[in-house]
Amino acid sequence: LWILFRRVTENDQLTMADLYVRYERTPYFDRQSGMTLEEYHCAIERSRCLYVGNLSYFTTEAQLYEFFGRCGEVKRVIMGLDKFQKTPCGFCFVEYYTEEDTEASVRYLNGMRLDDRVIRLDRDPGFVEGRQYGRGKSGGQVRDEYRMD
Repeated sequence: LWILFRRVTENDQLTMADLYVRYERTPYFDRQSGMTLEEYHCAIERSRCLYVGNLSYFTTEAQLYEFFGRCGEVKRVIMGLDKFQKTPCGFCFVEYYTEEDTEASVRYLNGMRLDDRVIRLDRDPGFVEGRQYGRGKSGGQVRDEYRMD
């Protein structure tokens, strides 16, 4: 990632327009959001919030601010918590000040390693209080209940 940013500034060949990626609609939407499919995708298109999955349980907020700060100024990080034990459960929300920084983050940080884990980034329609808690029956993430490793 640092090499890419250094190369871009040295050669000056890319512009901010090159960082912009148009959001491609998928059939998925969060049914618990209370929005229709169309409202959900409209919210995603103008969102400055990311869902970050597959985090280590030991990743700190400070690490996340540093990691995501590579693509722009981070407004806030909301750690995902087990709804019963209130301990980290492998996801978070990252909110940027601009849509451009959000897009750059999805483009350049998705699939990178953080704390020896390959993280997954998805645009999110926006953080709402209560979403920081895992939705699984055990209190953590639903996908962890099906994990075999």
